Amino acid sequence: MSAVAATRATPAAPAGERVRALIVRFAPQLLLILLLIGVALINPVTISPNNLVNIALNAVPIAVLGLGAMWILIAGGLDLSAGFGVAMCALVLGGGIQQGQPLVVTLLMCIAAGLALGLINGLLVSVLAMPPFIATLATMAAVQGIVLLLGKQGTVIINDPVLSGLGSVRPLGIPLLVIVAALIAVAVAALARWSRFGLYTYGLGSNKHAMAARGAPVLSQTLLVYLFGGLMVALTAILLVAKVQIVDTNIANTNLLLDAFAATIIGGTSLFGGKGSVIGTITGAVIISLISTSLVVLGVSAESVNFFKGVTIVGAVMIDAAIRFLDKRESA
Repeated sequence: MSAVAATRATPAAPAGERVRALIVRFAPQLLLILLLIGVALINPVTISPNNLVNIALNAVPIAVLGLGAMWILIAGGLDLSAGFGVAMCALVLGGGIQQGQPLVVTLLMCIAAGLALGLINGLLVSVLAMPPFIATLATMAAVQGIVLLLGKQGTVIINDPVLSGLGSVRPLGIPLLVIVAALIAVAVAALARWSRFGLYTYGLGSNKHAMAARGAPVLSQTLLVYLFGGLMVALTAILLVAKVQIVDTNIANTNLLLDAFAATIIGGTSLFGGKGSVIGTITGAVIISLISTSLVVLGVSAESVNFFKGVTIVGAVMIDAAIRFLDKRESA
């Protein structure tokens, strides 16, 4: 009886705090709705059915690469090599197809290239204890050189029926690429919610030293986090090749990395680690795709689009820092 009374006596959170918590939780979705309304008022053509499909298609590589970036950021890490990593994996895939290798072999080569990049990043950060920024900046430069070397094979036109079908088939009017990306997102969400790997990843970003003190495998977990990021790089390359049906050195670069980071930050992933969600990252990818498509339709130059994305990232980081500051002040 006393337990019931104690439970009833527990004061509820003030209404203002509950409203703020809801706004913070669903901020990416609210922003997407507001953007859709604003775009519809400025230029209704932008949200026509065909344009909405294109927005979803353009969001696919951003979302999948963003999931890898999200996972690494949650763990308190960073990967600057992912953009050129996608280009490297795509060139490996295109080179295998050009040489007449079986598709299964070329796909495995592509995935192996992504995992190798993740392994190197993970070893530099975990075993050699290099700061993630320095480690992945170095691998980014190295991978950029590899991309230029692989790019000497010239432009490769993808004529594989499986990859062509992946990029063109639309069951029930929904692009197959979007369906595949959604399945990947569901798998990552399940991994984050119900696996020990997901639990440890959030723990790394929240308090790595506490995890180490409890005997958690911090080094191996850090390595696995970057391996997972490498896998997402390879999957992004496969989906991107299927989407554009052509491979060259310009298929992916720092612009794709910028979009992926923007998607994760807008989606609520914290640069300080320990916080992030799959649905937020997917929403962020759609927001970035919507912004890019809308600005292009309005005749804005590519340089201005990139400037706007950069400002958006800075704004999202400032909001994240402000929320952390308010939370610390209230808990003090």
